[in-house]
Amino acid sequence: MREKNFILQKRCLSSGWYPDTEEGVRLFIEALEADSGSGEQPAGPRERTSRLCVVPHAGWFFSGSLAWQGISSLAPAGTVIVLGGHLPPGDTLMVYDCDAFETPLGQLVTDRALLEKLMAGLPCRADLARDNTVEVQLPFIKYAFPQAKVVGLRVPPSRAASSLGHFLTGLCTEADIVVAASTDLTHYGPNYAFTPKGAGPAAESWVKEENDAPFLEALAAMDYARVLKQGHEGRAACSSGAAAAAAVCAAGLSLSGHISGYATSLEKHRSPSFVGYGVVLYGACCA
Repeated sequence: MREKNFILQKRCLSSGWYPDTEEGVRLFIEALEADSGSGEQPAGPRERTSRLCVVPHAGWFFSGSLAWQGISSLAPAGTVIVLGGHLPPGDTLMVYDCDAFETPLGQLVTDRALLEKLMAGLPCRADLARDNTVEVQLPFIKYAFPQAKVVGLRVPPSRAASSLGHFLTGLCTEADIVVAASTDLTHYGPNYAFTPKGAGPAAESWVKEENDAPFLEALAAMDYARVLKQGHEGRAACSSGAAAAAAVCAAGLSLSGHISGYATSLEKHRSPSFVGYGVVLYGACCA
């Protein structure tokens, strides 16, 4: 038995990222469900058959419908592992060594046994940073998995992603686990100091067709090396380590990958600077 005080991972993000209240979260998700199949970004499949998903992590106004599309596709499970990012290649795995996470829907309890197995099996350190990649998914997970436990960690874009993916394959084979990996796609424009194709329609087409699309295709094909190369070197993803780990795990489980959705922030707000968002699902019959 652990002899230490209960550690609650408190909310770090402001209300602009996702609603502050239980009512606000439920109303947001219920609106997505009501709009399923009729809006610009459908809420997603009703059959919960996916074992893993890759989803975006911007504020809910921009990418919440796509994040929900992926998370709501995950099969019922006892534990949800959330993989975030925003780490450089030379970093190590970072884990949230806490007993529960705070959400507007109530606490998400950490799967302490699984977390300690992971910490014993792979090089990692405690995550003390304020970061959106894991936190922004937690209310969706609490809604979709009200009784499930959770493990949160962040993954660098390096061989550590492959090591984690293989480790997760073993865990998912043995236990009742699903995985949600969190990454946004190309961050383009002056706000991100990244304008290789200038501005305007040509730049927008390049992001969608020549930078984001190959990354999503590599994910669906579970091509770990291409995911990291296109994601990190090509700047097609801000958290390619998380996505790569999911792809390695899915390949190890002999799953099929499927690109389920794509959008950019331009659909919500026209700006010279914009971000891409995508959803990839992995399951026995995804395609």
